[in-house]
Amino acid sequence: MKKLIIAAAVLALSAGVNAQEKEGGSGTIGGVATTTVAAGVVGVAVAAAVISNNRGSSVTPPEEVPTCADGQTGPVNGVCTGTTVTGTGTTTSTVTFTAPAIGG
Repeated sequence: MKKLIIAAAVLALSAGVNAQEKEGGSGTIGGVATTTVAAGVVGVAVAAAVISNNRGSSVTPPEEVPTCADGQTGPVNGVCTGTTVTGTGTTTSTVTFTAPAIGG
């Protein structure tokens, strides 16, 4: 951004240096010297560049890291896995389940 402002200042100061005296009426557009018109065009282009650069944002928010609930493993590709063991008497069963990761 600072380089752009310096370049704009240099262009603004050098626009008048190149002006040369011409015969009456030549080198004008509607009575305005062509060097003045060229300097105005450059000035508008620099101003447009400054405005467009000013609207952007270089700050990116931190990326959320997905996590799993207690007792679950993972996450793998955003999926957590866990197991539940239940039993009554002499019979037990193991159930494996999946759940989406928290956050991310």
